[in-house]
Amino acid sequence: MANTESGKAFEYACLLAIYDFYKEKEVPVEIIESPQLETAKSYFDALSDHGKNDLLAGEAAIKLINLLEPKLDHYADNSVLKLTLQTDSNGQKGDVRDILCIRNDSKRKSWELGVSCKHNHFALKHSRISPTIDFGKEWLGKQCSSEYMDEVGRIFANLKPYVKEKWDKVSDKVDKVDDVYKPLLKAFMDELTRLDEEYPGEIAPALVNYLIGEKDFYKVISVEKKHITLITPVNLHDSLNERYKDHRSMFSIEKPKLPSVIYHIGFKKVLDKKTNAINQSDNTIIVTCDEGWSFSLRIHNASSKVENSMKFDIESVSTPESIRSFIAPWNV
Repeated sequence: MANTESGKAFEYACLLAIYDFYKEKEVPVEIIESPQLETAKSYFDALSDHGKNDLLAGEAAIKLINLLEPKLDHYADNSVLKLTLQTDSNGQKGDVRDILCIRNDSKRKSWELGVSCKHNHFALKHSRISPTIDFGKEWLGKQCSSEYMDEVGRIFANLKPYVKEKWDKVSDKVDKVDDVYKPLLKAFMDELTRLDEEYPGEIAPALVNYLIGEKDFYKVISVEKKHITLITPVNLHDSLNERYKDHRSMFSIEKPKLPSVIYHIGFKKVLDKKTNAINQSDNTIIVTCDEGWSFSLRIHNASSKVENSMKFDIESVSTPESIRSFIAPWNV
């Protein structure tokens, strides 16, 4: 099963685990039907193990999240906990939550909790870079310079004659590292530096909001090999952990500080264990900010064929100490 399909299956498993958990506790709960729910269910139903591991991962997650969110199982009269899957377009707009748990009480007050589901991977984003994508505008709300767009266009223009051909068939004509990866990363780093200098104090927090998400949520990662689930509360906007009347969370979730400064942008350094030399990565850069934030951005071709775009695989290298992860073992 492809990564996208297994990811959708895990989203459905987590939603189903939440539903079953509260149904057993006799909390009024319902699942909102939608096209994206049907798609995710079809992938879940196609799993070779009938979704057993995905369900175990989801069950471990909701048992812990329930201890942190009193409003899930404490509620006003006639309030129903409604569960829904979001569309992928929400993620592209900065809302990375896959599942929403929604409550409306008799006074029409609305409350929602989001969950982001990751299946055996830790990536934050898989953003594209291309001649038509203004990353400054899309990521940070600040337009890239014409010099950057022209440079990226020039790099991809060299690939145009080979689009749709297999990369291994054109390796004698195009050096993927020296002709594509490194020039694109250098252009990206130069432009990010320029934007940070032009808009001091604005780019670093905007970058974190884009990469981490514009809405608070719980990140749930299934680590299948170890039979554990990692649960990370992401509380940038201080909306998690709300009390309900006298009911409080078992733990207090802190609001992490956003960065204001980009300290350094550069190629990742890699230790060659054979020579004990420190070399520069061919495809990965590190962006380091204040307040404990740093990220790695690895560029790669998302297809075996030449395309008019490349992809970033973006992961956290470090986050503030106030962002803590919980480990929940599966009930196997």
